[in-house]
Amino acid sequence: MLFIKRTLPLIITFFTGIIMIIAFFSGPALPSVKALEDTFPKWIQVIMSFTMLLGAFSLLRINLNKISRKVDGWGYSLALVIGFLTMAILGFLSGSWPMFDRDIKVGEKYYLLAENSMSDRLVTVVGSSVDEEGNPVVDVTADPIPGQPVPAPERAPVYRLKGTFMAWINSVQQVLFQGVFKAAQATMFSLLAFFVASASFRAFRVKSKEAGLLMGAAFIVMLGNVPIGNLVSRLLSYIPLIGPYLDIAMIKEWILAYPSSAAQSAILVGAMLGYISASMKIIFGVERSHLGGEG
Repeated sequence: MLFIKRTLPLIITFFTGIIMIIAFFSGPALPSVKALEDTFPKWIQVIMSFTMLLGAFSLLRINLNKISRKVDGWGYSLALVIGFLTMAILGFLSGSWPMFDRDIKVGEKYYLLAENSMSDRLVTVVGSSVDEEGNPVVDVTADPIPGQPVPAPERAPVYRLKGTFMAWINSVQQVLFQGVFKAAQATMFSLLAFFVASASFRAFRVKSKEAGLLMGAAFIVMLGNVPIGNLVSRLLSYIPLIGPYLDIAMIKEWILAYPSSAAQSAILVGAMLGYISASMKIIFGVERSHLGGEG
């Protein structure tokens, strides 16, 4: 059992890491080895699909256990389970529309989904054909509005036509996704602005030369991104000799192009070195925290 839990994963990790390194640095002389660089990511996608399924079952099991034991905050777990199952069922139904929709027939009415699937409208199929790529398309017309000319036919792909049941499923899914999920997401990110402002206030307390430099650079960059920065630049331009050089927008661009870019490059190089170091520790079995034990 210890071999399966510890030794075997270390062996697989070691050989996979070594093969990927060799495949990355191999050239045209080793085409079979170079091909592994494209094959292994596909295997990873398959494995990730299983891990997502395992994670979904684990999420349900943990939250259902909290609900059954009525622990503190079990109401949040109930909301999570209801939302998860609702969106999962709607997603499976909307993805399996050929099982519920009949074959497209000329003369019948269907709901034509917009390209972003956020809305639909009732149309009548007046013809069917295939496009240049061989995909089936249909010619549809919308129901005429009294007092207005009859709309001209338009061409649309078959997959955008839905029956009554699938159009209703799509509408419910879009209401929950656009009206609930995205609205809640926007609210959460809006609240983060206050935490960012609070953190900025604490960071801009000038207690050292470095903090003063940080506050000065941040103030110039923020001032250069608002309209009042142009007014300040015009006022500073009246200063003799140095006035023309005190353009806030120009100073902001210089800060972002040189000091900020250089600092970001240094951070990225350091992060990549740390990434390489961590990868080598995992490949050679020095770091074992991913196996569930202590590293």
